[in-house]
Amino acid sequence: MKLNTYSIIARCPITGHFGSAVATCFPGVGAHSPHIEANVGAVVTQGWVNPALGQAGLDSLKEGRTANETLNYVLLNDPGKELRQVAIVDQYGNCSAYTGVENDDYKGHILGDQWSVQGNLLTGPEVLEEMASTFEKTEGPLANRLLETLTAADRVGGDVRGKQSAVVKVAAVDHFPFVDFRVDDHPEPVKELNRIYQKNKSVLIDRYYEWIDAVKQGSPL
Repeated sequence: MKLNTYSIIARCPITGHFGSAVATCFPGVGAHSPHIEANVGAVVTQGWVNPALGQAGLDSLKEGRTANETLNYVLLNDPGKELRQVAIVDQYGNCSAYTGVENDDYKGHILGDQWSVQGNLLTGPEVLEEMASTFEKTEGPLANRLLETLTAADRVGGDVRGKQSAVVKVAAVDHFPFVDFRVDDHPEPVKELNRIYQKNKSVLIDRYYEWIDAVKQGSPL
């Protein structure tokens, strides 16, 4: 399944939350990627997507491997690895990413401090550059930063084929969907995802500041 995509994964250095935002010209991207678990990490898999790598990555992180060790581990026995893009962030904020040579241009990834942006079949390198710049300069809750980053990519071109679906997820507590919104089929999926988030973010922001207060007091929820 060819899931040509642009995405971001990140860890919030304040709360320790993990999150990701993904958009593509393919229906229901949220059903295939990203894979996130609170207190463990996040894995995004795209290109010729293999969702099994996402769960394998989380399982590897839970066994104590770092992001880079996990990346090597999940790709080691994958015969299609040159068709994959995989990015991983671990519980310490370490990031690692791989862009197989058989992904379609423009393709690439950029690693930052506790974040990674990646994409393939993009309109050009400016998509990843704008994503990296936007995430670095945006403040506030992780979901806000992820959506601003996705919007920046959409604004400068995104997927060369067009638009269809998008997802944003943030994990804070095991088995509890802190932020989990999807747009599975829409002519402007990133804009629609933003609309959904903006409509509901007041409740989410309250929960975010509860986490901040708990962290400051040394007793996370």
